[in-house]
Amino acid sequence: MSYHRLHKLLPASQANFPLLRALLRGTAARVALGAGLLSSLAAPALALDPNTKDARAIAKAVEDRESGDRIVSRVTLTLQDAAGRKRVRKLNQQSLKFDGGTRSIIFFEAPADVRNTGLLSVDFDDGKKEDDQWLYLPSLHKSTRISTSDRSGSFMGTDLTYSDMTKKDPEQYDYAIIEQSVKVDGEDCWLLEARPRSEKEKKETGYVKTHTWISKSKLMPVQVKAWVKEGKKLKYMKFSNFEKIDGIWVAKRLAVRTVRGGKVDSQTLLETNTMKFNQASVTESQFSERRLEQGL
Repeated sequence: MSYHRLHKLLPASQANFPLLRALLRGTAARVALGAGLLSSLAAPALALDPNTKDARAIAKAVEDRESGDRIVSRVTLTLQDAAGRKRVRKLNQQSLKFDGGTRSIIFFEAPADVRNTGLLSVDFDDGKKEDDQWLYLPSLHKSTRISTSDRSGSFMGTDLTYSDMTKKDPEQYDYAIIEQSVKVDGEDCWLLEARPRSEKEKKETGYVKTHTWISKSKLMPVQVKAWVKEGKKLKYMKFSNFEKIDGIWVAKRLAVRTVRGGKVDSQTLLETNTMKFNQASVTESQFSERRLEQGL
């Protein structure tokens, strides 16, 4: 069954919510030039010469930073349309590294009409391997694989795409330093541009190019501007509320807005309520289609 058919089967509160159809988690080549959106929310700072002019080295450092393992987190997701109407979702996420990549699973906890809806992602480090994703809708009683061609589509009516839920290989992008030093909320940042090297990558992520402001001290994105491939839209992302948990920097708030014709089309706010690392409950058995279909 195609993504478009699945989308029609979503409850009206999901399917009709007028949010963007393609976003960022490529965000700057997948938010921060190669690093996935959710994985960009946490990372320890690594040493890199703040005066470096090697754009690819910066992107590689962002990608290679340690972001923790066996993670359990709870997130509040707020959706807002152009008219200012809001809907709130509660999410539960787990992730686990394996040799060659990362597995993650997300379940919607509330409200009732989306409870137990889930997304399973297998994210390979090697950019030549296609990531795997499955969406589970309780109303269908089965999981469905998200095809590569559908991954630039909106994830559950948010300003995030399915592609944003996985990491990207920096080798699939060309980078350039736009500004060597620029301040954002007091953070000294590099401003990097990322452009996909292939039409396939553009189609999968939904972005023509991205600009990412990267904190030199944290090696994390502070804000992102993404040029959406279709619809003449721009997407803006803002990371904030940085906090150290178990020695790892965490951006506990991410605001995303989609703009078309100078007007805000929609907005998505993700707020991390709790995040824990090295949880014994996170095991291989948690990341399978069977587990996805069991729900919470």
